[in-house]
Amino acid sequence: MRSERSIRRIARTAVALTILAGGVAGAETPRGIREQLAEFRRTAVAQRASRSTPHAPEWGLDAAEVLNVNAYDFQANTSSDVINDDGNGYRYFGAPGVPYMAAPVQLPAGAHVTTLRLSHCSANAGDLVVALYDNGIEGGGSGGGTLVAGPLVTGVAGCAAEVVGADYLHVYEYSHPLYLVVWFAGNNFDATTKFNNVALSWQREVSPAPSTASFGDVPTTDFGFQFVEALAASGITGGCSGGNYCPDSPVTRRQMAIFLAKALGLNWDN
Repeated sequence: MRSERSIRRIARTAVALTILAGGVAGAETPRGIREQLAEFRRTAVAQRASRSTPHAPEWGLDAAEVLNVNAYDFQANTSSDVINDDGNGYRYFGAPGVPYMAAPVQLPAGAHVTTLRLSHCSANAGDLVVALYDNGIEGGGSGGGTLVAGPLVTGVAGCAAEVVGADYLHVYEYSHPLYLVVWFAGNNFDATTKFNNVALSWQREVSPAPSTASFGDVPTTDFGFQFVEALAASGITGGCSGGNYCPDSPVTRRQMAIFLAKALGLNWDN
């Protein structure tokens, strides 16, 4: 194995050869090489920073998560509407008509939406509105367009990120696709009234229990009834045998692994 001194000697030789090659073939000076390497590093760091990374879910009923929906994810609901962008990440309508923009959103079953946030620039208070609908745009969708969160109406003129909070939505109540909808209530169809982001804050929750029990030994009066039913409805457990859950039986490590793997959707790279 080479000593540290010999490794340094090899490195100096490599640098000397590089400098020699630079003198012969017009390569960079040592200072230029260092600057070039520094530039390579800056570029690599920037590329890593800009690369999107998967977001690990915040498991637990008390953990809050945020779903950010960029303005570029929104599409006009009619071909007569013209969506423009100001070059800085904001979008606005360039023509009147039926000025709605919609973007589909995906939330897991058990999500409880708590707040809506609209990042916008408005010429006047009330010019922009955002809401979450069940498979529709202002009642026009095949799912009935049921309002499930909002509406949030801009309360100030100028640029702001306004937030409204309420006990909005329990996703298990809706089986249709959900859509965020932004519409223009004012008359400023230019870059003075625009938005660049809508955010949903939500938390996980356990779905309510059904009216009848799935297992003979876990009646509706059992303190664990709601949670046992949630596991069964999610396919995490099918009970023990004979239509029972065996709530007081010990859990083996094998059973625990099955429960957790199913609940978390664990997988591995092949």
